[in-house]
Amino acid sequence: MRHGSSTTLRVLVLGGQAVGKSAVTVRFLTRRFIGEYNSTIDLVYRSAIRHDDIETDVEILDWSSHKGDNYIPADRQMNWADAFVIVYSICDRSSFYWAKMLIDLIRRMPSYLPVLVIANKRDLECHRTVDIAEGHHLALQHGCQYYEVSAADSHVSINIAFHSLLREAKLVQQHRTPSLKRRKSSLISVSKKLGAMFGKITKDNNEVEKKRGTI
Repeated sequence: MRHGSSTTLRVLVLGGQAVGKSAVTVRFLTRRFIGEYNSTIDLVYRSAIRHDDIETDVEILDWSSHKGDNYIPADRQMNWADAFVIVYSICDRSSFYWAKMLIDLIRRMPSYLPVLVIANKRDLECHRTVDIAEGHHLALQHGCQYYEVSAADSHVSINIAFHSLLREAKLVQQHRTPSLKRRKSSLISVSKKLGAMFGKITKDNNEVEKKRGTI
């Protein structure tokens, strides 16, 4: 199965440099805020998340953008994910353009996958360069969920946003699984029919050969 087991959801967190990807991720997982965080490696967090009274195993890959905004994730990273979180800073217009490019990349993938757009640093309103209407328009244009948050101020809105994404990702995963089962069932059915048909042909051929041998 392409996207892991039915009990695990894999989330890839993407975005430009210094937009708060790690701060947002850690806020969701631990409710704690980390200020300066400059990682040069990709980090994978694993946790059992309880939502809608169901416990779900979640893997979150916090993708490092230390190579710069022109560094695009590899296909193996993109194909690894069941859902995506795209983070940009409301104080950095270039990070907003980078977010748009990443969403375009995801929407060109062969299968539909849920995307959550997070506009971070809402607490720095006086430095805003990306209007909330622009974020809403981007999300509506590409069929994404959208939240403005402040990782520095509170975990509440981040928690709501992630749970909403996980809920959609689980629905998509559940919808995909029966389809795969139906395809496997159909293949097994076709295989049995072909086997029976070839078995009958072989049996008939043997009977013909026996008759020829007695002539």
